[in-house]
Amino acid sequence: MNLGGSGEPHGLEADQVVSAIERACESDLRTALRLVARYSAYWWSNGLQDEAAAAAERVLSMLGRTVPVGLDEEYLLAVIHGAASAEQEQLELAQQIVLTTTGPFRYSITVLLWSLVFGPFEPAAVVEEVLERNESGDAWARAAVELCRGYPGLTVPSAPGEAAQSLRTALGRFRMLEDRWGMFLALSGLRQVVDEPLDVTTEALELAEQLCLAEETALLLCDRADLYRRLGKLEDAHADYSRALSIGESADLPETVAAARIGLGRAARGSGNLPAARAHLAAVLTIPELDDAHFEALHELAALNASEASA
Repeated sequence: MNLGGSGEPHGLEADQVVSAIERACESDLRTALRLVARYSAYWWSNGLQDEAAAAAERVLSMLGRTVPVGLDEEYLLAVIHGAASAEQEQLELAQQIVLTTTGPFRYSITVLLWSLVFGPFEPAAVVEEVLERNESGDAWARAAVELCRGYPGLTVPSAPGEAAQSLRTALGRFRMLEDRWGMFLALSGLRQVVDEPLDVTTEALELAEQLCLAEETALLLCDRADLYRRLGKLEDAHADYSRALSIGESADLPETVAAARIGLGRAARGSGNLPAARAHLAAVLTIPELDDAHFEALHELAALNASEASA
C-alpha cells in the first residue's frame, strides 16, 4: 500500500503501529521493513518523527547492512527515518539506492522525505536529477517535487520569485488532492518568501491546528503575533502570544514558552505596560538551558530600562 500523503493508518493508533513492527521484528524482518515504509507518511504528517525513528532504528539494528531483495526503497525509507543513529555503511547503502533507482520512487512520500533529510547535503545536480525523475510519479509526488523546488534552504537555492511560484504550484496541487499536510508544508515555505506573509501565515496556522501539530501551532502563533506587533496591532499580538504560551506550557515546550514570553514582553512595552513587560522577561530568565532566549530577554530588559530612564 502506498500512503503518499497524510492518510490515516486505518484506525491503528501510533502505539499499535509500533507494536506491530516490534512483533514483526521477531518473526519477519521483511514485513517489519514494509510496515516502516507503509506508515512513513502517517508518522510525518502527524508530527510523530520520533516514533518513526524508534521503529526504523529497531529494524535497521536487526538488518544491519543487508538490504532485503526487492525492498530497496523500504530500506531507504528506514534509513531516512533513522538517519541520526544509522551506521555509515547504512547511509552509504541508502545513497546508492537513490543513485541506482530508475524512474519515480514507488512510495510517493520518499521524494519529499529524502529531500528533507538528505537533500540539503547532496550536490545540486543529484537533487535535481531525483526531482526530475519523480516528475513522472503520481499526483502527490509531483506536488512534492514542486514543494522541494521552492522550499527555502531545502534543496537547490531558488530566486524568491521562482521559489514562490513553485510553492504556489505545490499548494494548488495539494489543494486539489485535499491533502492538508501537503498544503501546510507549502504554506510554511511560501510565507518565508512572500513580501506580505500575514494571510499565508494565518492559513498555515489554521492547518497546523487542524492537524493537531502543537509545536508548529505555537510557533506560527508567535510568528503571526510578531507580524501583528510590527503593524501596531498590539491587542491581536498579545492574544496570539498568550495562546502560544498556553500551548507551550501544556506541551512542555520551553523554547516556545520563552519565545511567547519575550513577545508578550515586547507587546506590553509597546502598549506602555512596563511592569507586565518586566515580569514576562524576568520569567524567561528562570527557564534553564536556553542561552539564546536569555540573551534576547536581557537585551529587551535593557531596552525597557532605557525607556524608563528616559521617561
